[in-house]
Amino acid sequence: MKRLLVSVALFCAVWMGLRAQSFTHIEDMPEAQLPFTPDAAWAAVKGVNFAWGSLDVRYQKMQVPVIKPVKVAGQVSWRGERVSFQPVLWTPEDLHDVALEVSDLTFRKHTIGSSNIKIGFERYVIGDCLGAENGQRGYFPAEMGGFDQSKRDSVLTPDAIIGPSMAKIEANTTRPVWITVWVPQTAVPGTYKGTVKLCAKELRKPLELTYTVEVRDRVLPKPAHWSFHLDLWQNPFAVARYYGVEPWSEDHLELMRPLMTALAQGGEKVVTATLMYDCWGPQTLDLFQTMVQVTRQLDGSTTYNYDIFDRWVEFMASCGITEQINCFTIAPWQTRFRYFDVATDSQRFIPFDYGDDVYRSFWIPLLRSFADHLRAKGWFEKTYLAVDERGVEVMRRVMAVAHEADPGFKFALAGNYHPELESQLDDYCIGLAVDDDYFIRADGRAINDRRRAEGKITTFYTCCGEGHPNTFTISPLAESAALGWYALCNHYDGYLRWAYNSWNREPLYDGRWYNLTSGDIFMVYPQGCSSVRWERFVEGIQAYEKVKILREEYVSRPAKLKKLEAAISQFTHANLWFGGADRYVNEAKAILDTF
Repeated sequence: MKRLLVSVALFCAVWMGLRAQSFTHIEDMPEAQLPFTPDAAWAAVKGVNFAWGSLDVRYQKMQVPVIKPVKVAGQVSWRGERVSFQPVLWTPEDLHDVALEVSDLTFRKHTIGSSNIKIGFERYVIGDCLGAENGQRGYFPAEMGGFDQSKRDSVLTPDAIIGPSMAKIEANTTRPVWITVWVPQTAVPGTYKGTVKLCAKELRKPLELTYTVEVRDRVLPKPAHWSFHLDLWQNPFAVARYYGVEPWSEDHLELMRPLMTALAQGGEKVVTATLMYDCWGPQTLDLFQTMVQVTRQLDGSTTYNYDIFDRWVEFMASCGITEQINCFTIAPWQTRFRYFDVATDSQRFIPFDYGDDVYRSFWIPLLRSFADHLRAKGWFEKTYLAVDERGVEVMRRVMAVAHEADPGFKFALAGNYHPELESQLDDYCIGLAVDDDYFIRADGRAINDRRRAEGKITTFYTCCGEGHPNTFTISPLAESAALGWYALCNHYDGYLRWAYNSWNREPLYDGRWYNLTSGDIFMVYPQGCSSVRWERFVEGIQAYEKVKILREEYVSRPAKLKKLEAAISQFTHANLWFGGADRYVNEAKAILDTF
């Protein structure tokens, strides 16, 4: 048996400790606590318990879990797919030096090594409730606390996945565990069996659970070849601030590498780049800095330096993200430009109105220079000028200026559906909160199909405009998986979210920020920590890919997919808006697992 004796978090701490960092290592970071009323059910708990839980449940720390006994947990997997399990520990006594161990998975003489298995305890972080309009939105108006998190309801929620060891687990607490098995594409089909063990100083012998992975004779492509258009916006500036390193230094890049490699392994297609300073204002702790340095020289000429932009794009390519570059933004929320003025040795700001003479005098020379640079690098065709949530008139003005600079520029917009703009947008992302109008009035599925035939991209996004489905730290876990199914139902090419890693000051302690529901600003954590919602989110993308493969295989025999297509049709906005995603996901998954 191969054992995971060193936690992922400890490995990260040792590795990062080679550098002078300013953050607190996770081993030295107390877990968040909130006042609670003791659960009287703990009085009836006998001994330390370790059992299989449901992937759909966020198990509360201070409550005795209600678990249906399962002797052997099982999942069905294609070769190349990732599947998850959630064991749960609950104990009436203190445990010390607690560690998890996983065996290889074996089938006859064949093995899926433990190196393909990630296991870790879940860490509880502070979250909150849903906000406006009777809990159906993810933002908080003034009467619900607004920007003051101390005035909002708080909960502890298990979300971050840390390493497979903990120094102590307190008495009368529950601790869930997450296991992800990444089945190799070369695995021999069959039912593989393995074990997970829980060891602690107080236990005479380890507690052991058995699980199986039934590997089917089908192959899921590698994430780089997935068709799902995943566009999660990256924030390199949050990484530099969190770890206390110089932006764009070698330390900065190496600290980002595990984070961005994990994103590539989720199928990410797009590099998020910034052409301006402060694109979106203070909705993130770390303002987005420009990756293009604009300098006014002593003689009055303007020069452009693309070193940081090139470094970022090339770094992301080295992590596996190569398909598209979205450059923000020709329509910033703050209507001002910033440039460095050599004469005063300072950064200067110029206010503008969208499309006015000041705007044109700044952007036309920059975009002409930028287009030349992109062509020289071989990147022009995969670069889009991207805009977030701007209206029709603003878009018309800024696109006209960009096309005056270079008619070859392509545009991306995330926002409401505007029929006046649709034909001009090569990458269009519709907000889920407003897509009822898109489907009911505009026949959105037909538009999505037509745009795909035209070689254009159409995706959807969630933010705080909708309570369900979503990927907050307090969202039902099945909602993360439901997003891939929702894309299938509504003929979208993929999904966008505005914040992969725009961390607050201490995300491993408290997931709240601004007036946004907890977790809105990030999907994964620092220090090499995934999240349970990220793992379920990837599950949904894999389902999307598997259905695409099956549709191609059975194109001449569509009746074979009748039950599956009926299940997919249930992933409507109306069905998911009020919760209940676990029902639809589990029903669809059960049918998909028959193939």
